[in-house]
Amino acid sequence: MEVIAVYDEKIVTTGISRGRLLMLIMELCEDNYALKKVVNLGLSDSLAIHSIAFFENSVYMADSFNNKIYKYDGKSNELSETNVGRDPRHMCLDNENIYVANFESDNISIIDLNSFALTGSIPAGIKAHDVVYSQKNNSLYTSCYEENEVVEYAIDNGLRRSFKTDGKPMHLFLLNDTIIAMTYHVNGNIHTKINFINLKDGNIEDIIIIEGLASDFLLDYENNMLYILNIVDKSLYIVNESLREIVKKVYLGGYTESVSCGGNNIYVTNSKKQQITVIEKKGYNIARSIDLQFVPDLIKVIR
Repeated sequence: MEVIAVYDEKIVTTGISRGRLLMLIMELCEDNYALKKVVNLGLSDSLAIHSIAFFENSVYMADSFNNKIYKYDGKSNELSETNVGRDPRHMCLDNENIYVANFESDNISIIDLNSFALTGSIPAGIKAHDVVYSQKNNSLYTSCYEENEVVEYAIDNGLRRSFKTDGKPMHLFLLNDTIIAMTYHVNGNIHTKINFINLKDGNIEDIIIIEGLASDFLLDYENNMLYILNIVDKSLYIVNESLREIVKKVYLGGYTESVSCGGNNIYVTNSKKQQITVIEKKGYNIARSIDLQFVPDLIKVIR
């Protein structure tokens, strides 16, 4: 009789063990985990994986230190790489290409999905940090940190529009006709601001202020909730996008690195505690913590 394994979530994460930077694919079950794949990327001080993406059984990783994108193909079990601009930060995908925001090159690199080869670049604003793709508009939206704006680039005709932000934009999400931008505002103290920008007229409709520095920011499209990690007060902020207000603050302690979510839970990596904290979506209470044998960094639920 065949035994079917049951697990809560499948994730990809990066972490450090014995001075090596690893990519790990894991199945989480209650307060334990099973390693399904471990890829040794190299010495931990020779790489800087800033973000990860998952598409069609492949993991993509942006290495800001070496100006490369790595691809781990889950089918062939092969790791490959391609060069991009200087200091790649975040990336997005459509059905044909990967688009990579390069912080020091002020541009977007274009990588063909099939060949995994660099095919071109698109000029962006100063200090491009994040890029997202809108299938509805067939456009890219890039956060330009140094210019306090988000730039829209139409893929069909190259037309551009700019949207001013309150603060220096870092992370972006699109929801219907709204740009949701996480920005930093520095006036002696650092504040994090969540900007809700009307995509049609460019006006900032609402702003949520969080005292301190947010390290990661996620939109849960299934229930229109935002999850924000604050490394100053060591807490997870839950924001209702429809109400545009903070509905709960969950203290986590340690040093929170990255956040992802699945169907029922939110997952946060904690490098100081060497754990993944599991928060239930129903009620937003901490359900458990999973102890790890490595120091975790990035995390993404894969389905």
